[in-house]
Amino acid sequence: MVKKFWVVCGVLCLFLVILGCKSKETSKIVANNHTWYLYQDQGENDTVSIKFLKNQRARIKDVSTINGKVGIDRFDAQSNNPKYELDRDGKTITFDTAENKMTLKLLKTYHENVYGKHMKGYSVEYNGATYKFAYITKTDKPSNVSKTPKDTSQKIAYDQLFNHIIDIDAHADPLVANNSMIGNYNFQTIIDYRRTDGNLTINQNGTYQLTLTEHSAQKLSEETDSKVVMTTIVENGYVQNLYGKVYLTPKNEVTIDYYYHGQNTDRLLPQRVNLKVNSKSTGNQIKRAKIRIESDENQLYLYCNDYTVRMQKGQSNKNGNLLTKSNEQQTSLKDAIIQTKEYYDKYKENPLSSNADLMQLVGAISDNHDKKVGNLGVNFGEKYGTNLQPTDYQGISVNGDKQPLMQYMFLVSPSAYSENGPAVTTTRGKFLIYGSLDNKLFLLKQPDKDSTTVTWTLVKDFELQVPKLIFSLN
Repeated sequence: MVKKFWVVCGVLCLFLVILGCKSKETSKIVANNHTWYLYQDQGENDTVSIKFLKNQRARIKDVSTINGKVGIDRFDAQSNNPKYELDRDGKTITFDTAENKMTLKLLKTYHENVYGKHMKGYSVEYNGATYKFAYITKTDKPSNVSKTPKDTSQKIAYDQLFNHIIDIDAHADPLVANNSMIGNYNFQTIIDYRRTDGNLTINQNGTYQLTLTEHSAQKLSEETDSKVVMTTIVENGYVQNLYGKVYLTPKNEVTIDYYYHGQNTDRLLPQRVNLKVNSKSTGNQIKRAKIRIESDENQLYLYCNDYTVRMQKGQSNKNGNLLTKSNEQQTSLKDAIIQTKEYYDKYKENPLSSNADLMQLVGAISDNHDKKVGNLGVNFGEKYGTNLQPTDYQGISVNGDKQPLMQYMFLVSPSAYSENGPAVTTTRGKFLIYGSLDNKLFLLKQPDKDSTTVTWTLVKDFELQVPKLIFSLN
């Protein structure tokens, strides 16, 4: 009987040892080499990436999307990657992040295809709500594989574009009436070497609008800002409190691109208007790093990893973009689309009223025709100008008669393969000189290179028509 008792005890102990050796779920999670993502819905915002490191530490980053590479790191109180602890229940992970610790409690297994990313992991409890905690097992390949990213936008009729704009007023959470951030602000920053003028409006109803005017790229050392305008971006969305900080979460973004080769900076010509939205049906179409607002020494700052800080007078914090109060009201996102269309229609009615207008129009048309005017390549990346007087370029016809004076004129450097063509030699180099008369384009030629006699010849198969304004939706 005693012998039988010890046999039973031995079997029981062996069973307990086997149970103890079984890996707990949290141990499996921290042991693999995956990057985990903590998110809700489709990971459109409020997404956190977590990478488990050695010595029981983790790299935690707030990112804009699942698989987002750019984000804001979360550290511990000593500005190090935070340590983590695994609870003995095998279901709980706690990260020692500064201010508030992060605690995740596993609930049940989870897998889902999120916009082509196959996610596998768990549903978890975090901050009193249910989140998804998973890693990418596979990413679907697009049907047409290309080494270069393709434009995913599709053309759309102007009047249909408004049907896709998300109504941000419907689900906004109002701010307290005395919130010091409410108001209009101006700021200056640099985006991809483009010096950018920014306007930000934070509304009491919990919405915001951000307008960015980007100028052409230039070296950081240059003192004078470029006047050439590349793009205007108008974005709106929600002001949200996340992780104890204030973030701007976008829902709509309108991008207005302008023709910039030979641009008339006093009378821009819009090229396209594109709308992107962040929604469950379309996914996260607005691609930018997170933007947050913080107060520091009674100054308000905007932080974004996409922006290079441009120091302003009186700025005390070198890491943020200083926001200064403004009385200017922004043009709303919808009105920006409407006004661009109305402006374009008026422009189209009377496109030519100066030398600069002619240069811009020809530059725009050449952009849509492989940088060519007729069969000649032009190079607006080199030299160009409009400081010309028609009386200085009196053309002589083949029979020796004076040709009518051009109405508008400009000059531009020829492309490399057009230098041996009909370029006119000047003290500043070789140029193609164009003129317009009766809405037709002419090119100045020298019949003899050793003579000052010049003649105007019609550029065939080249109509001075304003290119169509394109409306598109991502």
